[in-house]
Amino acid sequence: MKIRFAIAGASALLISSVVHAEKTAAGFPPLPAVPKTGQLQDQPGATKFRFIAAGDNRPAEETLKQPQVLTQIFNDAQRFKPAFFLWSGDIIYGHEDHRKKLEQQYKEFFGIARLATVPVFNSPGNHEMDKVTKTATEKIETPDKKLQDYYLEFMKFPAKAPPYGAFDYGNSRFIAVDTEEVGGPSPTPPSAPPPGKKIKLDPGFVSDVQLGLLKRDLEANKDKAHIFVFMHHPIKPAKSSSGLNQANAATLQALFKKYSNVSSVIAAHEHLYFNATGSTLAPADRQDPSTAGPSYLVSGGAGAPLDNCPGSDANCGSFNHYLVFDVDGGAVKVQVIQVQPSAAEKTASR
Repeated sequence: MKIRFAIAGASALLISSVVHAEKTAAGFPPLPAVPKTGQLQDQPGATKFRFIAAGDNRPAEETLKQPQVLTQIFNDAQRFKPAFFLWSGDIIYGHEDHRKKLEQQYKEFFGIARLATVPVFNSPGNHEMDKVTKTATEKIETPDKKLQDYYLEFMKFPAKAPPYGAFDYGNSRFIAVDTEEVGGPSPTPPSAPPPGKKIKLDPGFVSDVQLGLLKRDLEANKDKAHIFVFMHHPIKPAKSSSGLNQANAATLQALFKKYSNVSSVIAAHEHLYFNATGSTLAPADRQDPSTAGPSYLVSGGAGAPLDNCPGSDANCGSFNHYLVFDVDGGAVKVQVIQVQPSAAEKTASR
């Protein structure tokens, strides 16, 4: 009898492993959490839970420490008792092929991210992945393979893993898309360049390989109540020059529209808050599945120097903040929580 039970248990474990392997093979690989923030334990039966989303905390200058706003966000968010955090990139100043400097910058972020007390998941930004080349008249951002390798090493991704991935929690799927891949369109100047050297910005890039895996992942998770996507370059930015390259943006928008359980697409890159699919700051409550397509949100106010909104639209705000997502069965509600930086930090970021 004991042997029979042992065989049955082993068979169940084998079947479970095969199902997990098939699901992984059908889409994105598992996404590791930021080092020192712990491992997430899925709660398959959970239909009611809360998580936090934010992004763009990198310092204003290479020589500066992480902004105090980052610590404020992790501390303040504790009152909501989130299961985990989603982060949309630019966690360090980066932009330089200098192993020692980058390692120190990553370690500083990891030390502060521990304040989350729950796992933090990141989708990389241009500051992690792009190298800046300076000439007499220009600063040019270009995705760099060496910086990607440093990211994967310091973030402790498995060997040969890509910088993107996904995970399950409760009735939902969470997908981190890497919009900073090597091999994309040439950097272009912004529509309103700042004074001084001209800056040619990387417009972001999602490769065909990643797109293929993303399509398979969405198809394999049609049974989920919700799919939440987070990335760095926005598909629907407040300023058109800040968005993901047009070809990728159009492809992704059409792809997400096909799946009625894709609930929200969260991005950063712009240092502000923008409710791209709404007319007010507060995102509309959702009930998934929905034929209306996902909600598109830009949340880049975690401490980097703030950008001005391009107009006076009521759905854009130039302030430090984070987002609180409440999942309750098929319903999703989002709160925009503003964070007030210290007077000293306001002065330093000018």
